[in-house]
Amino acid sequence: MTDAAHPLTVALRESLVRVVTPSVLLLGLGNGRNLPPLLSGAGRVDAIDDDATRTSSILKRFGSEPGLRAVAQAYDAPLPFRGPYDGALSTHVLLHGSPALVRTTLGNVAAVLRDGAPLHVVLGSRSDPRFGRGRLLADGVFAAEEGSEAGVSHVYFDEPGVRDVLVAFEIVSLEESSAAQTAGRWAHSAAESEGIVHWFVRARKR
Repeated sequence: MTDAAHPLTVALRESLVRVVTPSVLLLGLGNGRNLPPLLSGAGRVDAIDDDATRTSSILKRFGSEPGLRAVAQAYDAPLPFRGPYDGALSTHVLLHGSPALVRTTLGNVAAVLRDGAPLHVVLGSRSDPRFGRGRLLADGVFAAEEGSEAGVSHVYFDEPGVRDVLVAFEIVSLEESSAAQTAGRWAHSAAESEGIVHWFVRARKR
């Protein structure tokens, strides 16, 4: 478990290394760990986050970065920024909500990406031992009844489900991976993250 940038963040930045000033759409600010590599090389990052307090805190922390804009709003709402973007990233926010919310959010993202632009995204996997436990909210959606995320909805996908919500994208790679070394410290304890399984997806706009 770490506060280093997520490996999909690093991979996205590397995929854009030939773009002089890459523009990236970021879903979810977390504790800001993904911002430094995306802003490196005078890049531009437009971010949305559904927590106004967190958004304000991150803007204060990175206030000297001219390439950063951030707005607090729901993830499935129409995007406040105009593209086209050279890439997009979500490492944690689409682990929550519902399949419909994930599908709508990714559709909105696709609408502002350049053709062929990369999207790197983390989704919940039905191989995660938390799948099927807690309170059932909808198909594939459960809320834990105890622990640090009690009451928080988590949405879990099998492979066909992943491909369904990414219908606007060509999937480049799709793998299930342990989150033990990638979950941020603000989100989970070491013990909690040990058994978590996520889909790591690399895709590109059709």
